[in-house]
Amino acid sequence: MIDIHSHILYGVDDGAKSLTESIEMLKDAREQGVMAVIATPHYRHGMFSYPNKVIEENFARLKREAEKIGIELYLGTEQHVNSMTVEYLANGRCHTLADTPYVLVEYKYETDFSYIKESVQELLRHGYIPIVAHVERYACMEKLTHVEFIKEIGAMTQVNADAIIGKNGLRAKGYTKKLLKNALVDFVASDSHGIKERNSHMGKCREYLYKKYDRRYVNKILEKNAREILQSMEQ
Repeated sequence: MIDIHSHILYGVDDGAKSLTESIEMLKDAREQGVMAVIATPHYRHGMFSYPNKVIEENFARLKREAEKIGIELYLGTEQHVNSMTVEYLANGRCHTLADTPYVLVEYKYETDFSYIKESVQELLRHGYIPIVAHVERYACMEKLTHVEFIKEIGAMTQVNADAIIGKNGLRAKGYTKKLLKNALVDFVASDSHGIKERNSHMGKCREYLYKKYDRRYVNKILEKNAREILQSMEQ
């Protein structure tokens, strides 16, 4: 598996608090069958806006530890969308996923669909491929036609493993079931924030998905689509 959404990078947001915890999270991910992780620290103005120097220094140190464990580690950002999103990406304030055109974006729970649509379209116009993080969280996306629309114009969707297996409540589990049945999920990721709380359940999620859904589709959303992101680094 490849995990494209993880707060495994220590000391830069509300995820891992120390290098030790980051290493423990890497070991746990490896035991569950994760072979590559894209670290996606939050960027949200006024809440999570750590200096790039700190992020990149911590990432370089953690990447060396990941290599010892046998995990490929890459850098990205979970960017809370605002009017400056494209500029932040263009000037390097926020990282795309593994330095590719793919961008992990998030919104407030109550965000109107019109705003999501407009921001997705703007990113596409500038050559980025937006991946809507934990799409199951947004009230406006409960309408499957809204999810279908953003996918049709070129965006992609990510759901959290915890939502699929029911750790985020029955509503989220029921909704992600609809998304999966309609093949509207592009990526499953951990969105893990620690080793004890909000930890990764990718292994349990994989077991659940294999029991319920077509194996080829499961492989696509757990590994194949994410591998295509990493392969695009070479293009």
